[in-house]
This record gives sequence, structure tokens and C-alpha cells, in this order.
Amino acid sequence: MRLLVVTIAFIISGALLFFTFTRPSTEAIAPKRPEGWNPSAIRSSFEGLQVKEVDPTHAALIFNYDLENTTDSDYRLANDPKMLIMGRLKSSSTLKAEDSMQIDNAIFLPARNRARIALEISYSFNWPTQMFPGQVGPLTQEKFRSFVTGKVADLQGFILFDQVTHYQIELPGGWQELQPATAAAGTD
Repeated sequence: MRLLVVTIAFIISGALLFFTFTRPSTEAIAPKRPEGWNPSAIRSSFEGLQVKEVDPTHAALIFNYDLENTTDSDYRLANDPKMLIMGRLKSSSTLKAEDSMQIDNAIFLPARNRARIALEISYSFNWPTQMFPGQVGPLTQEKFRSFVTGKVADLQGFILFDQVTHYQIELPGGWQELQPATAAAGTD
């Protein structure tokens, strides 16, 4: 009888050990989500700003940035609902949703490499009628400069929040030199 009790106890202990070590862990079932945002995985630098005609009453501002992947993993950036783009205001450092801003083209950013990205946002703008290819007069240049300056005057830069990887990509402003020509020239 004692041998039967020991045998049953041994079988139950073995079964418990078997199920404990062969059962998948909760980490294997649901990968651990990173805590907080990683602001250093992807670095960026402002490379330029362009104005593009969308139609006779709209213009698009295109912000160009070079991105650097500092990680050992490849990264893909695309226009996706899980990618949130926000502007940071100079006056208060407040984040502001940029609903109509979109990533111009999807990019693939291999580990430890760089790639260029363009962010595009459209605004109402009445294009000058006197424009001819290759001929941009001082009035037209001033209209463009005033348009761009008005849109970026209180804008410190942008932040991309990738909700899948939890990367926070800071896109700094570099357009401070876009002040109107009359203000930049000063008084003589």
C-alpha cells in the first residue's frame, strides 16, 4: 500500500513538472510591449523645405529630413494609422495634432543607415497668376516667403510617434532663416 502511495505521488509530481516546464510562458504568447517611448532609436536632421502647387488654390509644404537608424534592426516608416505626427509649438512647447500631414513615401531604413523622408501638408493658397516657368519675380518670392513664414512661425518642429515600435522620432525645425526679406534686410 505504501508503495502504491509513493508511486501515485511520483506520477503526480512528474505530471506537474511536465506541465510546468512545457507550458508556454505568457511572454511567449504575448510579447512584452516596450514601456515608454524610445527617443534615441531614430535621429533626424532638417534638410529643407519646399512649396509645391497642389491646385490653383492650394499649396503643399514639404519638409525634408534625413533619418538615421541607430539600432541593430531594420526599420520601416510608412503612412499608417499607427504613425502619429504632431507639431511642437515654440510658444508653449505644446504638442499639436497635424491631421492633414502625411509621409510622402514609405521608406525602408536598414540598421545603422540613413534615409531621406518628406512630410507633406496642404494649405489654402492662391497661386500668383503672373508666374511663368523659370520666372519668379520679387513679388512672387515675397508671397511665398510670407506664406511659409506664416505657417511655421510658431512651429518648433515635429514628432513622429510610431505606436508599433514605440519610437519617438524628433524632427527639429530648421526654417528660422525664412523671415520676410524686409525684416531680414533691416533698416538702412
